[in-house]
Amino acid sequence: MVGNIVIVIINTSKTSISKILTITTIVFACLVYISCSSINKPENQSSQSYADHIARIAFVSDKDGNWDIWLINPDGSNLKNLTSNPSLDSHPSWSPDGQNITFYSDRDGNKNIYSMDQDGNNIKQLTLNSKSNHSPSWSPDGQKIAFVSNRSGENCIWIMNADGSEQYNLTKLLKSSRWPTWSHIKNEILFTSENVIYQINPETFELNTVFKLNKNLVFTGLFIGWPVWSPDGSKITLVSNFLDKEKMTPTLYTLNKDGKAFKPLINSPGLGPDERPSWSPDGNSIVYSSFTNNDKRQIWLISITTGFSTQLTSDDYMNGFPAWEPVGTTP
Repeated sequence: MVGNIVIVIINTSKTSISKILTITTIVFACLVYISCSSINKPENQSSQSYADHIARIAFVSDKDGNWDIWLINPDGSNLKNLTSNPSLDSHPSWSPDGQNITFYSDRDGNKNIYSMDQDGNNIKQLTLNSKSNHSPSWSPDGQKIAFVSNRSGENCIWIMNADGSEQYNLTKLLKSSRWPTWSHIKNEILFTSENVIYQINPETFELNTVFKLNKNLVFTGLFIGWPVWSPDGSKITLVSNFLDKEKMTPTLYTLNKDGKAFKPLINSPGLGPDERPSWSPDGNSIVYSSFTNNDKRQIWLISITTGFSTQLTSDDYMNGFPAWEPVGTTP
């Protein structure tokens, strides 16, 4: 804070007055600079734009006795509880700007989609249906949400506005449509139907097959699920037991966006089955969940570049369905 400055003129000679005026001008200029600096300077000098913060991971855990939504940093720090409800809260999904999280809950007696602010406040119910509604995924512009519902008698991919209005069935002609994931950069949705990965435009309804095994490679118990776009749209990660016909344990795989180069991503240090992969904003890591020796599902992180795996949670609780915040930095 700048106090008042009093200038006392003792000698009124021209030389003295000139000097005093010069000093006064300098002092005034300094005061203007300090004042402008105070106005333009943020209250918190260490504050950064939202995109510069560490991208967090939302996940589901029964740490407090209920299945609730939690947050954690990629290094395992800053654990925070977002929901606290005796019902089931699961399948968190981030809005593209990181300001909102959708999830499904049976707090009203049925599985319905809800949204909340990224700090857990302002919870709103988006679907109101006596059937099952789950697995929400945001459009890249944050205006719409894809989700799964069986209200038509079959699991289908549905679309609604971000406020829950104008809900419609996108895949009414396909059976057992599951795991919708919207592209980060295009108006396209990945999903599976009977172990085939499809890509669909929610406006034109244009449908394309991304990945389908040859009939001679299909076996009883085959599982292909959780297809997820990489942030740049060049790759897809998914969960399958294609190469583990004996144990039938689903693990992580990757393939190119054209459906080629299908290969295992890692030999998971977890016992499997692996589930719900989610890419980091920079596309260099994937978070997922898998069982460990204590028969508890835990959150894991795998580096795409180094292949090094890190276990983020290591407690005596069940932790699953991780979702990486789409904006922010990754350590």
